[in-house]
Amino acid sequence: MRLSLLHLLVPTVFLMALSAYDIQGQALDQGLVPRGQLRLQAHPIYTTWDSRFSRASDGSKRIEKLGDDLSSPNGANLFPGLEILQSSLRELMQAPNYEPSLGPTAGRVQQEMTSIKFAAEVGVSDWLTVGVLMPWNQTRTVIDLIHTPDTLNADLGLNPTVQDPSAVQSFLSSINSASSDARAKATEICAGGANASCVGALELAARASAFESAISSAYSATAFFPLAGSNTGGQLTQILAELNTALSTASLSNILPLVLAQTTLSSNDFAMMAVTPESGIGAVTPLQSRRGLWGPGDVEVSAKLRLAGNMTYPEVLDDTGIAYRVTGRVGVRLPTGTPESPDVLLDIGTGDGQLDLEAGLAAELRVNGRFGIATSGSLVSQRPTTLVRRVARPSQAMPASRTRAEVRWDPGRLVGIEISPYLRISSALSIHGEYRYFQKFRDKVEIIASDTSLNPFILESESGIKLHEVGGGLRYDTVEPWIRGDAPKPMEVHLRFLHAIEGSGRHAPKWTRVEAGIRLFRRLWGQMN
Repeated sequence: MRLSLLHLLVPTVFLMALSAYDIQGQALDQGLVPRGQLRLQAHPIYTTWDSRFSRASDGSKRIEKLGDDLSSPNGANLFPGLEILQSSLRELMQAPNYEPSLGPTAGRVQQEMTSIKFAAEVGVSDWLTVGVLMPWNQTRTVIDLIHTPDTLNADLGLNPTVQDPSAVQSFLSSINSASSDARAKATEICAGGANASCVGALELAARASAFESAISSAYSATAFFPLAGSNTGGQLTQILAELNTALSTASLSNILPLVLAQTTLSSNDFAMMAVTPESGIGAVTPLQSRRGLWGPGDVEVSAKLRLAGNMTYPEVLDDTGIAYRVTGRVGVRLPTGTPESPDVLLDIGTGDGQLDLEAGLAAELRVNGRFGIATSGSLVSQRPTTLVRRVARPSQAMPASRTRAEVRWDPGRLVGIEISPYLRISSALSIHGEYRYFQKFRDKVEIIASDTSLNPFILESESGIKLHEVGGGLRYDTVEPWIRGDAPKPMEVHLRFLHAIEGSGRHAPKWTRVEAGIRLFRRLWGQMN
């Protein structure tokens, strides 16, 4: 028997090494339900993380805080459109090295998922168990944001298009009129042929047109604009004054006074920029802490099959032999959950929103009825779907609304292995250690819209992850004692703790997970073995 056992376990473990598991799978939970029994489950799981595994530019591994995506010595760098504002102001001031500044911003982000996995499984026979599992999930994102206005060095404030749009519109209209008048005057003067007056009129028209183009671009670029009283605001005012002097000399109407920012940003203003139309982000909620509503995750329908083994329920604790079992599992995960919203920054979905197909193996080996090891693995094929994403780097916490696009998303396969050595303290109580390896292969993304300015490689390049977790727990299982007549009722209770110790990929969370669970049984038909 031992030779056949060895021949069976070696290829089984090899197959599991090539397969994978859903990141929620547990090797110790793969036992079949006794024939004719209904097993009801409720497993609360709390997962939290505030950092992720990543790689530095030199390829070395490092741990990044989620809040790093909201932290910068210059908070303006976190917003889209800053390069347009910078380019426009450089052109206006003829200052190629100018960099607009808003002041330092520091962020802290913590994300949480609370899930209760409800399941019902039926032992159809001694070798087949079928069941359905429905996660009921709630997500929470905690955001602490501190923006400190730099009164000495910062030169940006809240764009007057936000606070006084009519004044800005009047100013821009006066520029447009002055520029049009300058062009008309140049056309009139140059009608008589090229001369010094014509050259001067053309230069003034070009100067007015360039000012109109650059200042209009600066106003529309971001939700920020140079502050009144700042060096930049003073330079722009001086440039406009010199242009007005030239227009007056040419007997043309002057431009209205420049409308500068009057207000520096507070931390609350900074958070509200996400929903301010002028920011170009287009979010539907401010950048602040939020708790989602409870909702369904991806419902799973599965079947477990006993493939081989001699591990029977009447086994006694002090058995001196070797017991083993090998089970197979197939499942379908339905797209009943809600994917993350592209319009809620730092959102967490309650599900993936696409169909998953899963197949796996589990094996358990027990020696002397007391020591054992359980292993499991499964391969999850995630099917393609169509959804809306922001085509931007994962580290870009506030991507522009123009990056929002409908994409054909083909998520990568999920692969993993779990190993759980355990020690049975009594016939019902055991303690165990746990190691999990999880890998998600790279996604494939196709942009459905014809906008060629968006590159799907941004979403593909950092979509693969690897994760190593370790942990342990306690398990109280009276099913075997109940079948032997040593326990009044069958039940399973467990407590498990897991922590991610190593990983790679921009989406690999350095999370901690605490799980508890209870399984109760009810006879549907048949007699106790």
